[in-house]
Amino acid sequence: MTKLLLITRPYYDITTSYLYHWAGEIIDSIKKKDIQILDLKKGRANKKEFNSITKKKQPSFVFLNGHGSYDRVTGQDGQVIIKSGENDELLHDKIVYALSCKSAKKLGKTSIKEGAQSYIGYTDDFVFCLDQDFVQRPLKDETAKLFLKPSNQLVNSIIKGHPVRKACERAKDLFKKNAQKIFVEKSSGESYLIPYLLWDMEHLVCEGDDDAVF
Repeated sequence: MTKLLLITRPYYDITTSYLYHWAGEIIDSIKKKDIQILDLKKGRANKKEFNSITKKKQPSFVFLNGHGSYDRVTGQDGQVIIKSGENDELLHDKIVYALSCKSAKKLGKTSIKEGAQSYIGYTDDFVFCLDQDFVQRPLKDETAKLFLKPSNQLVNSIIKGHPVRKACERAKDLFKKNAQKIFVEKSSGESYLIPYLLWDMEHLVCEGDDDAVF
């Protein structure tokens, strides 16, 4: 049976540009697998499309990219895609990962109450740093890679069938490993990154069933 993965990928500023391309790396890596990708990118990353596709296709894994707040995740041009108490019931029986600021603080909890299997996200801002020389080539940005590679590893672990608990642990381990590498190498030019990597590690949480699998 073909598995369904829904990904939202807005693209309208530097932050969403990076998330767009790094999520695209995941899409490229699983094209040969028995997984159908529902890619709501750019202008399609809106509430109407999200509601329609989610109701019609019922994906079992939803990967949200975009700006957010404690009760919402947004899509193209900052439009709300999903909001606590508004349409979070659409996440019923699904594994959700939101690469977005703060949404695990409230949206994650209300989603679980509405029947989501698991909600993975951040209880505060998701912070990533970048190299201004690579804003036109996000996948070549070694600074951003320190933050976005752990996120991609989390998604790939779930895609491979690992429990969400294990996927979260591996992402946290990579955040920590990247911070330790900078510390050990004593790279003064990169030492400022350490607190941000540890911040993301500490604020990554999983609500609901942490043994859920895709």
